[in-house]
Amino acid sequence: MKLFYFGTDLDSAGHYFFELGQNVMHKNHKSFGDFPFNPERLPHRIDFEGLSNGTVKFYSFAGYVICAIEGSCKDKRPGSKSIFFTNSEITFIQLKNLLLNTTISKKIIDQMPFEVQWPDLN
Repeated sequence: MKLFYFGTDLDSAGHYFFELGQNVMHKNHKSFGDFPFNPERLPHRIDFEGLSNGTVKFYSFAGYVICAIEGSCKDKRPGSKSIFFTNSEITFIQLKNLLLNTTISKKIIDQMPFEVQWPDLN
């Protein structure tokens, strides 16, 4: 299963595409046209009107399961985001568990300077 991330690395601001392994993140040469959705447009503004950094929204679109977190582990600019996604057939709960049990994605989430507000997925 491939796990992708659109966001900042652990050291600097700026949003890029990465492929995540258990302990590593590799910047890859993917571009917006390589996916059937635009991660820069997530989380949808209508979903986050008046909400703060740390708000989490899950999406399922065109074979992808997506976790969009408002805010970043390193970029404090308005509109920063952390988008995790896979094209594997998994549930939102399974994606959340994958993120929290993969060392590098957990590290990204843990470095966020705000509380990540996971929705009740039960």
